[in-house]
Amino acid sequence: MVGEWFAGYFVDKLLNMVSSHFADNRDLLVGVEEKLKDLQGRLPRIQAVINAAEGRPIRDAALANWMRELKDAAYEADDILDEFEYRELRDQQLQDRSKVSALAASALRFLKNLFVSDDDLKRLMDLLGDLDKISLDINNQKVELDEYSAKQNTATRETSSFTQEVVFGRDKERDKILHLLLSAGAEPDFDDKGAGSSSHPTLGVLPIVGIGGVGKTSLAQLIYNDPRIAHHFELRKWVYVSDDFNVKKISAELESNLAVDSRPREISLDTQLGKLMDATRNKRFLFVLDDVWDETGSKWRELRSVLTSGARGSFVLVTTQSPLVAEVMGTVDPIELQALEEEDYWRLFEHCAIGDKELDPELRRKLLSLGHQISRKLHGLPLAGKALGSLLRSRLEEEYWKTILESEWWEHDFVLDNILPSLGLSYQHLSSNLKQCFAYTSIFPKGHFFDKERLVHMWIAQGFIQPRIHRGRMTLEDIGSQIFDELTNRYFFLRTVTNRYVMHDLIRDLAVYVSLDECCVVGDEPTKIPPTIRHITLRAAKLVPPGEVCKFQKLRTLIFYHDYNCEDFVSSGGKSTEELYEFLNEIMENMKSLRVLDVSYSHMGIKKLPDAICDLSHLRYLDISCTKIRQLPGSFSKICHLQVLNLKWCRFKKLPEGMNRLIKLRHLYADAQTISLIDAIGKLTDLQGLEEFHVTRKRGHQIGELKELRNLRKRLVIKNLDNVGSKEEAMEVKLNDKVHLNEITFDYQVDMNTDILDGLEPHYNLKNLSIQRYGGTSYPSWLEKNQYITNLESICLDTCARWANLPPLGQLPFLKDLSIRMMPSIRRIGIEFYGNAAQIFPSLRCLKFLVLKEWEEWSDVDGRPILPCLLDLRIEGGQKLTRMPVLPLSSTTALRLQSCGDIGSALPEYMLSLTSLVGLELIDYPHRTSVCLSNLRALEHLVLDQCPELSLINGFQSLVNLIDLTVKKCPKLIKPSSQREQQYIEQDLRSLSDAVIDESILNIVWVTLGRIPSLQNLGINNSSLAYFEMEQEEWFQQLTSIKLLHLMDCPNLQKLPVLETFYSMEKLSIGYCPNVQSMPENGLPMLLKELHIWESTKLRDRCKKDDGPDWPKIAHVPYIIVDSKIVQML
Repeated sequence: MVGEWFAGYFVDKLLNMVSSHFADNRDLLVGVEEKLKDLQGRLPRIQAVINAAEGRPIRDAALANWMRELKDAAYEADDILDEFEYRELRDQQLQDRSKVSALAASALRFLKNLFVSDDDLKRLMDLLGDLDKISLDINNQKVELDEYSAKQNTATRETSSFTQEVVFGRDKERDKILHLLLSAGAEPDFDDKGAGSSSHPTLGVLPIVGIGGVGKTSLAQLIYNDPRIAHHFELRKWVYVSDDFNVKKISAELESNLAVDSRPREISLDTQLGKLMDATRNKRFLFVLDDVWDETGSKWRELRSVLTSGARGSFVLVTTQSPLVAEVMGTVDPIELQALEEEDYWRLFEHCAIGDKELDPELRRKLLSLGHQISRKLHGLPLAGKALGSLLRSRLEEEYWKTILESEWWEHDFVLDNILPSLGLSYQHLSSNLKQCFAYTSIFPKGHFFDKERLVHMWIAQGFIQPRIHRGRMTLEDIGSQIFDELTNRYFFLRTVTNRYVMHDLIRDLAVYVSLDECCVVGDEPTKIPPTIRHITLRAAKLVPPGEVCKFQKLRTLIFYHDYNCEDFVSSGGKSTEELYEFLNEIMENMKSLRVLDVSYSHMGIKKLPDAICDLSHLRYLDISCTKIRQLPGSFSKICHLQVLNLKWCRFKKLPEGMNRLIKLRHLYADAQTISLIDAIGKLTDLQGLEEFHVTRKRGHQIGELKELRNLRKRLVIKNLDNVGSKEEAMEVKLNDKVHLNEITFDYQVDMNTDILDGLEPHYNLKNLSIQRYGGTSYPSWLEKNQYITNLESICLDTCARWANLPPLGQLPFLKDLSIRMMPSIRRIGIEFYGNAAQIFPSLRCLKFLVLKEWEEWSDVDGRPILPCLLDLRIEGGQKLTRMPVLPLSSTTALRLQSCGDIGSALPEYMLSLTSLVGLELIDYPHRTSVCLSNLRALEHLVLDQCPELSLINGFQSLVNLIDLTVKKCPKLIKPSSQREQQYIEQDLRSLSDAVIDESILNIVWVTLGRIPSLQNLGINNSSLAYFEMEQEEWFQQLTSIKLLHLMDCPNLQKLPVLETFYSMEKLSIGYCPNVQSMPENGLPMLLKELHIWESTKLRDRCKKDDGPDWPKIAHVPYIIVDSKIVQML
């Protein structure tokens, strides 16, 4: 797993170390520098060999041994360098602690050169001797790899247009591609795609993209050989491209046999391209470029330039594993192939493994059973199914199939040689740094959900990510994030709907294969751990004896993945808390090379970390979150290489002294209470993550601790700002130096009149700002000036009780989200809020005014454009608001007015002008008003609640896109004089699927709602009806799509409507209906799946299981709950 970059990095670092540590001791340098420079000269050839060998099956024992020796030497070099650095860091700590005089400090600097003892020097010389010996053998290894590569090249998987096998499970993709290709001639152009679009309308490019072995070539062959395609395209040609996008060669293959004239063997590129242009001119063609890897796009653009003379409807079909190739070449959205569904995959596997072979029925039954189990291990990848199926077909024997079932695919040379060239191509095209990071992921079990930030931190801890000079201000975390994103873009990670990441099981198998000698997940099944192992994850239900783990003294990663705190673990023979502590202690005493230790998945019940952890001088990543650990060792600060410390959900009451001496700490994850236990946290100048800082007046916890933390990133919450003595004290923090902070929250716990916010001006890069409980009489001056914080995208002003005016936020050019809440001194919002920009709030999308109890007036604008991008407007709790401008909010899609004053004609005017509204909520609006909703044809969500004086002109007519409707306590919604005239009117609520109504609607349901056969979910609340009248019953019966009926708070209801004819109903809920006498006479729908009854006493008694009078009517329902108790669950 140690790539060529790793070897080069260590040699360079060794040279630098020798120069710096031995500069004043030239006698120690004898032979060292010379050996290193010789080694540096051999590096390119060493790197070439490593790169050629990585990810390929190495069957030559000598080459495998050479690779192993090189890795061991590189790791040994890393340990030596790390120990030198550790001693420097400890020396720095000691200097800080002892507060030595300048003379003493000078003496210590002199003594630093004596860090390298005789043993250290011997160790260094032995390492250089090993490296020298290894590098001298480079010629032999290069010959071996060259021979191997030559064999591989002759056996390269080259494809052709001929279909060699049946294709399963791709009917949907096939039909989609055929439709596109066969109808392309009628399309005006193909430039509907963004960055990858061609400017040439006559040429379409369709990429088929997916991981290796997913069936891209097979699908392309299926398309290419379809008779309709052969008839539709005048010219067809298939070219296998692979790594070498040779424009001249590809052009020659495309042109051969297409033109009548013969061509000489040796011609220039320009001549060849000209011949291709002549051969395709005015002809409709289909070219397939299979297995393309050129991600630059420059060679493709050269080839494309001569393909544009073809007839309209010409197409190039591209297969690739690289999404970047698809983006660069495609003119239409790519076809992304996923693994086959289980049923389709089994048909493929059975076809390859057994097919139409005549077998004894009993043997066939057994093989089919084993085959099902084997196929599930291959996770839907067609290539794997074909390769392993072919292997099984060669020996149709039960014992042989069992052997295959119990092994991994890479343990069989035939399967390995067939799968790896395709699946491993994506890996081979990674940079060596990305290969290292990808291989490391194999320490996580199958099905693991990856957290991007956590994995990047582990990569950094292992030294896989190094600073890059040309990346400017990019941190290691930025580089690691880019690497993760690139692996995601290449399908090594798959993003889930919850924004987490998973890895396809076969991709993980590839990671396991390329890291077999270094990474291992130890489960309950017997596992042979190679002696070269460096990274282990323990997920066995029963921990192995510590001696079995401790013999791997060079281990760099140890992750506990099983829950070792649960009672089941102890009762099943697991270790007690005391034994777990001893287990952990023994591991720490023996594994001195650990870089990463993570016990967070284990929820360990131990209360204290063993003291031995303080001697792990290489440790960089420690995660004890979600455990019961409450105490760290007193010498914890000795772990001075520590970069990441996660203490979340650990309830510490005290931390050891000297936590501020962890000077390499970059990320501290802990709750605010735990962070407050660290004195003088400002000494941790590398710290990037400090989500919350509580200011006190105690020394070491004052706001000045933030001064030197210039590397803070992302989010910072500063609480208890009332403990800051003055504006001048706040200014010393130099918050405007914190260039990487995206979000800041200023929070006061006491409402004090102060001006300290003026001294906390943030950097202009700030994106999100929140000010809470600020007691000053006015906003800070930096919120007013145009040149400051102009990059703000989100602002929340909450409980700034003394502000009588708002800052001129309308002039902020990028502000997207603004929330103003609980500002009791605000009475008027007007020109001062808009600022002096030519366009007011040019980017704002969401505007919220919440609980402004004294707000009376929102003044009109002065003719300038305002809120051109506003999508969401919410005004809640403004009971005194009586004046509101009618703004031209043509883009607004959501409006919520709740508990507002009488805004007069503004509301009806908005209902006429907000034609883009998708969501409208009018709640607790007691003022008399009439509105017309007919212009709101885009409306999908409507809530009218507690509006006793509201009436609708023309009801719900024209709301053809309305999906869900809630109407409660609006008794005057439809004027009585118009009810009879509108009886049985067709309201055209063709899209309505969800409705919650009360008796004000139900009494005139035909008038208000009309015929709505699309309705699926209906709730009837707060009704005083005793029976459903004939018209209401008739309305019920036309609800042919109803799935859920919910009757709630109907205290007078005695009889339920007829329900047996609701064949689509799945769930019935009846709550707080105490007078319902019984279930309907004809029972409930036969397909009903759920019945919920609560606080309905008479029904509860009649529906008692087995002996209740109504039990026969409901006994067929699989799931019944009465008063929160499960009565039946079939």
